[in-house]
Amino acid sequence: MNKSKTIILLALAICAGLTSTINAAETGFLFSANAYGTRVNVGNVVKSGPTAQSGIGRGCGTTKAPQHSENTVVSVNLAPTVTTDVVFTTADGVVLQNGTQRARATAETYGANLLAGLITADVVKAVSTITHDAGGFHTSAAGTQFVNLVVAGNLVSASTAPNTRIELVGLGHVIINEQITKTTTRGKSLTVNGIHVVISQANVLNIKVGTHIIVSHAFSTLSGPDISGTLDGFAYGTQANVANLVISGRTAKVSVGCLGTGGKVKTNQILQVQVPGLVSVGEVVDTAQGSVNGTSASAETTSTIQAVNVLADLVRATVVKADAHASKVNGTVTLSDSGSSFVNLSVKGFANINANVAPNTKLTIQGIGTLYLKRVIRTQTDIEVRMIELVINQQNTLGIKIGTVVRVAVAHASAH
Repeated sequence: MNKSKTIILLALAICAGLTSTINAAETGFLFSANAYGTRVNVGNVVKSGPTAQSGIGRGCGTTKAPQHSENTVVSVNLAPTVTTDVVFTTADGVVLQNGTQRARATAETYGANLLAGLITADVVKAVSTITHDAGGFHTSAAGTQFVNLVVAGNLVSASTAPNTRIELVGLGHVIINEQITKTTTRGKSLTVNGIHVVISQANVLNIKVGTHIIVSHAFSTLSGPDISGTLDGFAYGTQANVANLVISGRTAKVSVGCLGTGGKVKTNQILQVQVPGLVSVGEVVDTAQGSVNGTSASAETTSTIQAVNVLADLVRATVVKADAHASKVNGTVTLSDSGSSFVNLSVKGFANINANVAPNTKLTIQGIGTLYLKRVIRTQTDIEVRMIELVINQQNTLGIKIGTVVRVAVAHASAH
Protein backbone atom coordinates (compact mmCIF):
# COMPACT_ATOMS: atom_id res chain seq x y z
CA MET A 1 0.00 0.00 0.00
CA ASN A 2 1.48 3.38 -0.96
CA LYS A 3 2.14 6.13 1.58
CA SER A 4 -0.63 8.50 0.46
CA LYS A 5 -3.25 5.76 0.57
CA THR A 6 -2.05 4.72 4.04
CA ILE A 7 -2.52 8.28 5.32
CA ILE A 8 -6.06 8.46 3.89
CA LEU A 9 -7.07 5.14 5.44
CA LEU A 10 -5.61 6.03 8.83
CA ALA A 11 -7.62 9.26 8.75
CA LEU A 12 -10.77 7.27 8.07
CA ALA A 13 -9.99 4.89 10.93
CA ILE A 14 -9.72 7.80 13.38
CA CYS A 15 -13.36 8.67 12.62
CA ALA A 16 -14.65 5.15 13.30
CA GLY A 17 -18.06 5.02 14.94
CA LEU A 18 -18.79 8.77 14.70
CA THR A 19 -22.43 9.85 15.01
CA SER A 20 -23.70 13.43 14.89
CA THR A 21 -27.16 14.97 15.40
CA ILE A 22 -26.05 18.58 16.02
CA ASN A 23 -28.89 21.10 15.55
CA ALA A 24 -31.25 18.39 14.29
CA ALA A 25 -34.81 19.67 13.74
CA GLU A 26 -38.17 18.16 12.86
CA THR A 27 -38.77 17.87 9.11
CA GLY A 28 -42.12 16.14 8.57
CA PHE A 29 -40.25 13.37 6.71
CA LEU A 30 -38.90 10.03 7.90
CA PHE A 31 -35.22 9.41 7.10
CA SER A 32 -33.45 6.07 7.38
CA ALA A 33 -30.09 4.95 6.02
CA ASN A 34 -27.57 2.26 6.85
CA ALA A 35 -24.42 0.80 5.36
CA TYR A 36 -21.82 -1.88 6.04
CA GLY A 37 -18.73 -3.33 4.43
CA THR A 38 -19.22 -7.09 4.53
CA ARG A 39 -21.74 -9.64 5.72
CA VAL A 40 -21.85 -13.44 5.47
CA ASN A 41 -24.84 -15.61 6.29
CA VAL A 42 -26.11 -19.12 5.59
CA GLY A 43 -29.87 -18.92 5.24
CA ASN A 44 -31.06 -17.10 8.36
CA VAL A 45 -27.87 -17.90 10.30
CA VAL A 46 -25.41 -15.00 10.44
CA LYS A 47 -21.82 -16.22 10.12
CA SER A 48 -20.33 -12.74 10.17
CA GLY A 49 -22.41 -9.72 11.07
CA PRO A 50 -22.22 -6.37 9.29
CA THR A 51 -18.72 -4.87 9.51
CA ALA A 52 -18.14 -1.12 9.96
CA GLN A 53 -21.89 -0.62 10.18
CA SER A 54 -23.28 2.91 10.25
CA GLY A 55 -26.87 4.09 10.39
CA ILE A 56 -29.23 6.92 11.26
CA GLY A 57 -32.49 6.68 13.17
CA ARG A 58 -33.64 4.14 15.71
CA GLY A 59 -35.35 1.18 14.11
CA CYS A 60 -37.81 2.94 11.83
CA GLY A 61 -35.66 5.98 11.13
CA THR A 62 -35.79 9.59 12.31
CA THR A 63 -37.90 12.64 11.56
CA LYS A 64 -35.06 14.97 12.55
CA ALA A 65 -32.30 16.28 10.29
CA PRO A 66 -29.41 16.73 9.87
CA GLN A 67 -28.21 13.29 11.00
CA HIS A 68 -24.83 11.73 10.30
CA SER A 69 -23.15 8.42 11.15
CA GLU A 70 -19.90 6.88 9.95
CA ASN A 71 -17.76 3.89 10.80
CA THR A 72 -14.50 2.22 9.80
CA VAL A 73 -12.68 -1.07 10.27
CA VAL A 74 -9.05 -1.56 9.32
CA SER A 75 -9.54 -5.01 7.77
CA VAL A 76 -11.81 -8.05 7.53
CA ASN A 77 -10.48 -11.61 7.46
CA LEU A 78 -12.97 -14.39 6.78
CA ALA A 79 -10.77 -16.37 4.41
CA PRO A 80 -11.43 -18.11 2.12
CA THR A 81 -14.90 -16.53 2.00
CA VAL A 82 -13.90 -12.86 2.02
CA THR A 83 -11.04 -10.63 3.11
CA THR A 84 -10.64 -6.86 2.80
CA ASP A 85 -8.46 -3.94 3.68
CA VAL A 86 -10.10 -0.83 5.16
CA VAL A 87 -13.88 -0.43 5.05
CA PHE A 88 -15.50 3.01 5.42
CA THR A 89 -19.25 3.64 5.64
CA THR A 90 -21.54 6.64 6.08
CA ALA A 91 -25.25 7.32 6.60
CA ASP A 92 -26.90 10.73 6.39
CA GLY A 93 -30.24 12.49 6.49
CA VAL A 94 -30.31 16.16 5.48
CA VAL A 95 -32.50 18.95 4.16
CA LEU A 96 -30.64 20.78 1.41
CA GLN A 97 -30.69 24.55 1.04
CA ASN A 98 -33.28 24.36 -1.73
CA GLY A 99 -35.63 22.39 0.57
CA THR A 100 -34.94 18.95 -0.92
CA GLN A 101 -34.93 16.13 1.63
CA ARG A 102 -32.19 13.55 1.14
CA ALA A 103 -31.33 10.20 2.73
CA ARG A 104 -28.01 8.66 1.67
CA ALA A 105 -25.76 5.76 2.58
CA THR A 106 -22.32 4.83 1.27
CA ALA A 107 -20.06 1.81 1.76
CA GLU A 108 -16.49 1.82 0.45
CA THR A 109 -14.42 -1.36 0.67
CA TYR A 110 -10.74 -1.52 -0.29
CA GLY A 111 -8.80 -4.60 -1.30
CA ALA A 112 -11.72 -7.01 -1.56
CA ASN A 113 -10.86 -10.69 -2.09
CA LEU A 114 -13.66 -13.26 -2.27
CA LEU A 115 -13.63 -17.03 -2.70
CA ALA A 116 -9.84 -17.38 -2.37
CA GLY A 117 -9.13 -14.88 -5.14
CA LEU A 118 -11.85 -15.85 -7.60
CA ILE A 119 -13.25 -12.31 -7.20
CA THR A 120 -10.98 -9.35 -6.44
CA ALA A 121 -11.29 -5.57 -6.51
CA ASP A 122 -9.17 -2.63 -5.47
CA VAL A 123 -12.30 -0.68 -4.50
CA VAL A 124 -15.99 -1.56 -4.27
CA LYS A 125 -18.20 1.42 -3.48
CA ALA A 126 -22.00 1.31 -3.10
CA VAL A 127 -24.11 4.47 -2.87
CA SER A 128 -27.86 4.65 -2.22
CA THR A 129 -29.67 8.00 -2.32
CA ILE A 130 -33.34 8.91 -1.96
CA THR A 131 -34.48 12.51 -2.44
CA HIS A 132 -37.79 14.34 -2.31
CA ASP A 133 -38.50 17.65 -4.01
CA ALA A 134 -41.37 19.38 -5.76
CA GLY A 135 -41.36 16.56 -8.32
CA GLY A 136 -41.78 13.84 -5.73
CA PHE A 137 -39.45 11.00 -4.69
CA HIS A 138 -36.33 10.00 -6.62
CA THR A 139 -33.84 7.14 -6.27
CA SER A 140 -30.20 7.13 -7.34
CA ALA A 141 -27.19 4.83 -7.15
CA ALA A 142 -24.88 7.49 -8.61
CA GLY A 143 -21.42 7.21 -7.13
CA THR A 144 -21.44 3.43 -7.05
CA GLN A 145 -18.15 2.30 -8.55
CA PHE A 146 -15.73 -0.57 -9.03
CA VAL A 147 -11.97 -0.24 -9.44
CA ASN A 148 -10.15 -3.20 -11.03
CA LEU A 149 -12.97 -5.64 -10.37
CA VAL A 150 -12.00 -9.09 -11.68
CA VAL A 151 -14.33 -12.10 -11.67
CA ALA A 152 -12.90 -15.50 -12.61
CA GLY A 153 -10.03 -13.84 -14.49
CA ASN A 154 -12.23 -11.40 -16.40
CA LEU A 155 -12.11 -7.63 -15.84
CA VAL A 156 -15.59 -6.25 -15.13
CA SER A 157 -16.41 -2.81 -16.48
CA ALA A 158 -16.32 -0.02 -13.91
CA SER A 159 -19.69 1.10 -15.26
CA THR A 160 -21.31 -2.34 -15.29
CA ALA A 161 -25.11 -2.30 -15.51
CA PRO A 162 -27.22 -2.77 -12.38
CA ASN A 163 -27.97 -6.38 -11.42
CA THR A 164 -25.33 -7.93 -13.67
CA ARG A 165 -25.27 -11.67 -12.98
CA ILE A 166 -22.17 -13.81 -13.57
CA GLU A 167 -22.15 -17.57 -13.12
CA LEU A 168 -19.39 -19.02 -10.92
CA VAL A 169 -18.62 -22.56 -12.09
CA GLY A 170 -18.67 -25.05 -9.24
CA LEU A 171 -19.93 -22.47 -6.74
CA GLY A 172 -23.04 -20.53 -7.74
CA HIS A 173 -23.30 -16.98 -9.04
CA VAL A 174 -22.49 -13.36 -8.24
CA ILE A 175 -24.57 -10.25 -8.78
CA ILE A 176 -22.56 -7.10 -9.45
CA ASN A 177 -24.11 -3.69 -8.66
CA GLU A 178 -27.25 -5.25 -7.20
CA GLN A 179 -30.03 -2.64 -6.92
CA ILE A 180 -33.43 -3.20 -5.30
CA THR A 181 -36.01 -0.39 -5.34
CA LYS A 182 -39.26 -0.39 -3.39
CA THR A 183 -42.13 2.09 -3.54
CA THR A 184 -44.88 2.56 -0.96
CA THR A 185 -47.78 4.99 -0.72
CA ARG A 186 -45.60 7.24 1.47
CA GLY A 187 -42.11 6.96 0.00
CA LYS A 188 -39.29 5.00 -1.63
CA SER A 189 -36.27 2.91 -0.67
CA LEU A 190 -33.16 1.71 -2.48
CA THR A 191 -30.76 -1.09 -1.60
CA VAL A 192 -27.39 -1.24 -3.37
CA ASN A 193 -25.04 -4.21 -2.89
CA GLY A 194 -21.73 -3.80 -4.69
CA ILE A 195 -21.04 -7.55 -4.77
CA HIS A 196 -23.52 -10.27 -3.79
CA VAL A 197 -22.31 -13.87 -4.03
CA VAL A 198 -24.71 -16.81 -3.70
CA ILE A 199 -23.29 -20.28 -3.10
CA SER A 200 -25.64 -22.88 -4.58
CA GLN A 201 -23.30 -25.82 -5.22
CA ALA A 202 -21.04 -28.03 -3.11
CA ASN A 203 -17.52 -26.73 -3.67
CA VAL A 204 -13.81 -27.32 -3.09
CA LEU A 205 -13.65 -24.34 -0.70
CA ASN A 206 -16.11 -26.09 1.64
CA ILE A 207 -18.31 -23.01 1.81
CA LYS A 208 -21.80 -24.16 2.73
CA VAL A 209 -24.56 -24.21 0.12
CA GLY A 210 -26.95 -21.35 0.89
CA THR A 211 -24.19 -18.95 1.86
CA HIS A 212 -24.65 -15.30 0.87
CA ILE A 213 -21.65 -12.95 0.81
CA ILE A 214 -22.19 -9.21 0.48
CA VAL A 215 -19.46 -6.62 -0.01
CA SER A 216 -20.38 -2.90 0.24
CA HIS A 217 -24.04 -2.57 1.19
CA ALA A 218 -25.89 0.76 1.18
CA PHE A 219 -29.57 1.29 1.98
CA SER A 220 -31.65 4.46 2.19
CA THR A 221 -35.34 5.22 2.48
CA LEU A 222 -37.41 8.38 2.74
CA SER A 223 -41.10 8.73 3.58
CA GLY A 224 -43.44 11.67 3.93
CA PRO A 225 -44.64 14.32 4.09
CA ASP A 226 -46.75 14.85 7.24
CA ILE A 227 -44.79 12.49 9.47
CA SER A 228 -44.24 14.09 12.88
CA GLY A 229 -42.79 11.01 14.55
CA THR A 230 -42.52 7.24 14.64
CA LEU A 231 -44.16 4.68 16.88
CA ASP A 232 -43.55 1.31 18.43
CA GLY A 233 -45.58 -0.82 20.77
CA PHE A 234 -46.89 -4.22 21.69
CA ALA A 235 -49.14 -5.99 24.15
CA TYR A 236 -49.42 -9.58 25.28
CA GLY A 237 -51.31 -11.55 27.88
CA THR A 238 -48.84 -13.89 29.56
CA GLN A 239 -45.24 -15.02 29.36
CA ALA A 240 -43.05 -17.38 31.40
CA ASN A 241 -39.35 -18.05 30.99
CA VAL A 242 -36.21 -19.18 32.81
CA ALA A 243 -33.41 -16.84 31.71
CA ASN A 244 -33.38 -17.23 27.89
CA LEU A 245 -35.38 -20.47 27.94
CA VAL A 246 -39.02 -19.84 27.06
CA ILE A 247 -41.52 -21.89 29.06
CA SER A 248 -44.55 -20.17 27.55
CA GLY A 249 -44.27 -17.51 24.84
CA ARG A 250 -46.06 -14.18 24.65
CA THR A 251 -49.75 -15.02 24.27
CA ALA A 252 -52.10 -13.14 21.91
CA LYS A 253 -49.37 -10.64 21.09
CA VAL A 254 -50.27 -7.62 18.98
CA SER A 255 -48.08 -4.72 17.85
CA VAL A 256 -47.94 -1.19 16.44
CA GLY A 257 -45.70 -0.50 13.44
CA CYS A 258 -43.46 2.49 12.74
CA LEU A 259 -46.22 4.59 11.19
CA GLY A 260 -49.05 3.21 13.28
CA THR A 261 -52.18 1.39 12.19
CA GLY A 262 -53.91 4.23 10.39
CA GLY A 263 -55.99 4.76 13.51
CA LYS A 264 -57.50 1.25 13.29
CA VAL A 265 -57.56 -1.00 16.34
CA LYS A 266 -55.72 -4.30 15.91
CA THR A 267 -56.96 -7.09 18.17
CA ASN A 268 -55.65 -10.51 19.15
CA GLN A 269 -57.27 -12.83 21.66
CA ILE A 270 -57.22 -16.29 23.15
CA LEU A 271 -59.84 -18.05 25.26
CA GLN A 272 -57.53 -19.24 28.04
CA VAL A 273 -53.92 -19.91 28.98
CA GLN A 274 -52.69 -22.68 31.26
CA VAL A 275 -49.04 -22.97 32.30
CA PRO A 276 -49.12 -25.77 34.91
CA GLY A 277 -47.70 -24.78 38.26
CA LEU A 278 -47.20 -21.15 37.26
CA VAL A 279 -50.23 -19.33 35.87
CA SER A 280 -53.74 -19.84 34.58
CA VAL A 281 -56.00 -17.20 33.06
CA GLY A 282 -59.27 -16.99 31.23
CA GLU A 283 -59.89 -14.88 28.12
CA VAL A 284 -57.05 -12.66 26.94
CA VAL A 285 -57.81 -9.69 24.65
CA ASP A 286 -54.92 -7.52 23.45
CA THR A 287 -55.22 -4.39 21.32
CA ALA A 288 -52.89 -1.98 19.54
CA GLN A 289 -53.55 1.23 17.63
CA GLY A 290 -51.54 4.17 16.38
CA SER A 291 -51.75 7.17 14.09
CA VAL A 292 -49.20 9.54 12.59
CA ASN A 293 -49.85 12.87 10.89
CA GLY A 294 -48.12 16.20 10.39
CA THR A 295 -48.49 17.41 13.99
CA SER A 296 -48.71 14.30 16.18
CA ALA A 297 -47.85 10.63 16.53
CA SER A 298 -49.67 8.52 19.11
CA ALA A 299 -49.90 4.88 20.11
CA GLU A 300 -51.93 2.91 22.63
CA THR A 301 -51.68 -0.78 23.52
CA THR A 302 -53.76 -2.77 25.99
CA SER A 303 -53.92 -6.25 27.47
CA THR A 304 -57.11 -7.28 29.30
CA ILE A 305 -57.25 -10.64 31.07
CA GLN A 306 -60.03 -12.45 32.92
CA ALA A 307 -59.82 -14.87 35.88
CA VAL A 308 -56.13 -14.51 36.73
CA ASN A 309 -54.46 -17.03 39.07
CA VAL A 310 -50.69 -16.95 39.58
CA LEU A 311 -48.78 -19.65 41.45
CA ALA A 312 -51.69 -21.58 42.92
CA ASP A 313 -53.65 -18.66 44.40
CA LEU A 314 -50.65 -16.53 45.39
CA VAL A 315 -52.10 -13.77 43.21
CA ARG A 316 -55.70 -13.66 42.09
CA ALA A 317 -57.79 -11.11 40.21
CA THR A 318 -61.11 -11.10 38.43
CA VAL A 319 -59.80 -8.76 35.72
CA VAL A 320 -56.35 -7.31 35.01
CA LYS A 321 -55.77 -4.59 32.41
CA ALA A 322 -52.51 -3.03 31.24
CA ASP A 323 -52.84 0.19 29.21
CA ALA A 324 -49.85 2.07 27.75
CA HIS A 325 -50.02 5.40 25.90
CA ALA A 326 -47.25 7.28 24.09
CA SER A 327 -47.64 10.44 22.02
CA LYS A 328 -45.42 13.01 20.39
CA VAL A 329 -46.99 16.41 19.70
CA ASN A 330 -44.93 19.26 18.29
CA GLY A 331 -41.78 17.43 19.30
CA THR A 332 -42.81 16.75 22.92
CA VAL A 333 -43.28 13.15 24.06
CA THR A 334 -45.95 12.30 26.66
CA LEU A 335 -46.32 8.89 28.32
CA SER A 336 -49.17 7.48 30.41
CA ASP A 337 -50.42 4.29 32.05
CA SER A 338 -53.95 5.65 32.41
CA GLY A 339 -56.52 2.88 32.14
CA SER A 340 -54.35 0.24 33.79
CA SER A 341 -56.32 -1.47 36.55
CA PHE A 342 -57.15 -4.49 38.68
CA VAL A 343 -60.54 -5.84 39.69
CA ASN A 344 -60.71 -7.87 42.93
CA LEU A 345 -56.94 -8.18 43.35
CA SER A 346 -55.62 -10.26 46.24
CA VAL A 347 -52.18 -11.52 47.28
CA LYS A 348 -51.89 -14.37 49.77
CA GLY A 349 -50.32 -13.15 53.00
CA PHE A 350 -50.85 -9.44 52.19
CA ALA A 351 -54.31 -8.46 53.39
CA ASN A 352 -53.67 -4.78 52.67
CA ILE A 353 -53.20 -5.34 48.93
CA ASN A 354 -56.29 -4.60 46.85
CA ALA A 355 -57.33 -3.29 43.44
CA ASN A 356 -56.10 0.21 44.35
CA VAL A 357 -52.52 -0.94 44.74
CA ALA A 358 -49.95 1.81 44.07
CA PRO A 359 -47.84 1.73 40.91
CA ASN A 360 -44.52 -0.12 41.22
CA THR A 361 -45.52 -2.02 44.35
CA LYS A 362 -42.80 -4.52 45.24
CA LEU A 363 -43.43 -7.43 47.60
CA THR A 364 -41.03 -10.04 48.94
CA ILE A 365 -42.67 -13.46 48.97
CA GLN A 366 -40.89 -15.67 51.49
CA GLY A 367 -39.65 -18.92 50.00
CA ILE A 368 -40.53 -17.74 46.49
CA GLY A 369 -39.07 -14.43 45.33
CA THR A 370 -40.20 -10.94 44.35
CA LEU A 371 -43.66 -9.88 43.20
CA TYR A 372 -44.19 -6.62 41.30
CA LEU A 373 -47.69 -5.19 40.89
CA LYS A 374 -48.55 -2.52 38.33
CA ARG A 375 -44.89 -2.16 37.43
CA VAL A 376 -44.34 0.88 35.19
CA ILE A 377 -41.02 1.31 33.39
CA ARG A 378 -40.34 4.60 31.62
CA THR A 379 -37.65 6.16 29.48
CA GLN A 380 -37.81 9.49 27.65
CA THR A 381 -39.73 7.90 24.76
CA ASP A 382 -41.03 4.53 26.03
CA ILE A 383 -43.43 3.19 28.62
CA GLU A 384 -44.02 -0.43 29.57
CA VAL A 385 -46.72 -1.56 31.99
CA ARG A 386 -46.37 -5.00 33.58
CA MET A 387 -49.41 -5.51 35.79
CA ILE A 388 -48.10 -8.69 37.43
CA GLU A 389 -44.48 -9.78 37.37
CA LEU A 390 -43.20 -12.61 39.57
CA VAL A 391 -39.47 -13.29 39.78
CA ILE A 392 -38.40 -16.57 41.39
CA ASN A 393 -35.11 -15.83 43.16
CA GLN A 394 -35.27 -18.19 46.16
CA GLN A 395 -35.07 -21.94 46.59
CA ASN A 396 -38.64 -23.20 46.99
CA THR A 397 -40.69 -26.28 47.81
CA LEU A 398 -42.65 -25.95 44.54
CA GLY A 399 -39.69 -27.08 42.44
CA ILE A 400 -39.69 -23.90 40.35
CA LYS A 401 -36.25 -23.01 39.05
CA ILE A 402 -34.51 -19.89 40.30
CA GLY A 403 -34.54 -17.33 37.49
CA THR A 404 -38.09 -18.11 36.41
CA VAL A 405 -40.08 -14.98 35.49
CA VAL A 406 -43.85 -14.87 35.00
CA ARG A 407 -45.55 -11.81 33.52
CA VAL A 408 -49.28 -11.18 33.20
CA ALA A 409 -50.87 -8.30 31.24
CA VAL A 410 -48.07 -6.35 29.57
CA ALA A 411 -48.43 -3.26 27.37
CA HIS A 412 -45.64 -1.21 25.79
CA ALA A 413 -45.78 1.99 23.75
CA SER A 414 -43.24 4.49 22.46
CA ALA A 415 -43.12 7.63 20.35
CA HIS A 416 -39.99 9.13 18.77
